[in-house]
Amino acid sequence: MSNSTNTEKDLIPLVAPLNTLNYIHQDQKLIDKQMTTTQAYQLMTSNVPLWLDTAFKTRDFLSKWLGGIQSIKGFEGSAKPLKVGDKADFFDVVKVSDDELFLKSTDKHLSVLVALQIKNHDDLRNEFRIATSVVTYNFFGRVYMLPVSMAHGFIVRSMLDKLEPI
Repeated sequence: MSNSTNTEKDLIPLVAPLNTLNYIHQDQKLIDKQMTTTQAYQLMTSNVPLWLDTAFKTRDFLSKWLGGIQSIKGFEGSAKPLKVGDKADFFDVVKVSDDELFLKSTDKHLSVLVALQIKNHDDLRNEFRIATSVVTYNFFGRVYMLPVSMAHGFIVRSMLDKLEPI
């Protein structure tokens, strides 16, 4: 993320104030003008590769025994419509519209907000942005985020690659 001043249209929704975050990541891709944030999320989380499924299973096993937290089981790739209060995989849907989808997950160790937004780019394409912010609450949350922070950018980029460029 650059140090330039954000304009109102560039503000990134965060799980907590910027100076309290333990992790932040943002990426973007140009997508078809007709695609909604929900459609983009569902395409990104469909057909999860074996390496990512294995990573989720490993996370669930270690987290259960070391941190006493619930399994997340990874992405289901569901195509169902979403509304506020629904579950989208292991996230709670906190905001949904054609151009915004905010997903949050909180436990005793950390809170994460994934903000998916669509901004106008040109007559054929929109810019799809995904921002992930995390605040940790304890030692386990910080330790958990060490491998996650190293892999997160790669995971997001591989998921964005599922969105066909036009």
